[in-house]
Amino acid sequence: MNVKKTLLCVIALVVLVICIVTVVLMASCGPSQPAASPFTLDDAQTLLDAGLFNGDMGKIDDPYIIAMQHHVDEDAIQECVSWQAANTSESADEVTVVVFNDEAAAVSAEAGFQQRIDDQISTAEDYAPAAVPRLKAAVIRRIGNTILLAVGDPDRLAEAVDGLH
Repeated sequence: MNVKKTLLCVIALVVLVICIVTVVLMASCGPSQPAASPFTLDDAQTLLDAGLFNGDMGKIDDPYIIAMQHHVDEDAIQECVSWQAANTSESADEVTVVVFNDEAAAVSAEAGFQQRIDDQISTAEDYAPAAVPRLKAAVIRRIGNTILLAVGDPDRLAEAVDGLH
């Protein structure tokens, strides 16, 4: 009779293991959210082409200048591009994409991007008040090791940026 009890225990244990494995496999096959892909330098051009910015925009791709403007460490930048309003007394429009060396650098840099917007709002209140609503609607998004900052059409900009990825 001990053999029967042992055999029944082994069978019960095998059935239990099969059930656990089945549940784990079923859970792993369920729907999952794909990770958003990081922003690319081409995304800046896509937003420019969408007509979300006023006036002439000048291109800046020098990491030193972008690091200085956005309060970030130049050595943390892998690649970057920024299109900024050519006439800053009339417009603060901008689209900047910075790819950092790693996600930790991008996380640290987010505060610098917000500081750029805050500084511009303070200046624009006295010198370019028409730019203030656009600055207050600025979009700063980080995905992985990239940050995209955009100042433009306050009614369409956030949706356009979110539509990139």
